[in-house]
Amino acid sequence: YETFNLKGVVDEVVDSLRLQLEKCRATVNVTHEGDLTMQGDRLHMVSVVFNLLDNALKYSKENPSIKINLQEKENTVVLTVTDNGIGIADEYKGKVFEKFFRIPHGDTHNAKGYGLGLSYAAQVIQKHNGTIEVESQSGVGTKFTITLPKATV
Repeated sequence: YETFNLKGVVDEVVDSLRLQLEKCRATVNVTHEGDLTMQGDRLHMVSVVFNLLDNALKYSKENPSIKINLQEKENTVVLTVTDNGIGIADEYKGKVFEKFFRIPHGDTHNAKGYGLGLSYAAQVIQKHNGTIEVESQSGVGTKFTITLPKATV
């Protein structure tokens, strides 16, 4: 594990997705407050953030709007990624972190994947002694909330 700033990780991922974001006419708004320095596996955290942003793009309608908020809360860093995409139906919310699970979308053929991204993200967060939660409303959007300890135990 190394010490790094989670805002730097988010900025790096947003920059790496810049062309995709422009192509989709997506807006990304990043807000932050507090000291966002933490200890962890930086490379895996880059992958987790990339996965959440990639999903927000993949499962959005036209003109995606993605909001990323980073906040220091006591001894944790809280990262939320909110989108205005197609959302997740209630019956699938509990399964999205399962390996190989993909929400059946009869009309979404452009979303390629193997159902590993969120399962991987959940594993990385668990290894960092953190939590990942999902709130979603079908047709309205999805919000992922990740809470990570700032220091390893």
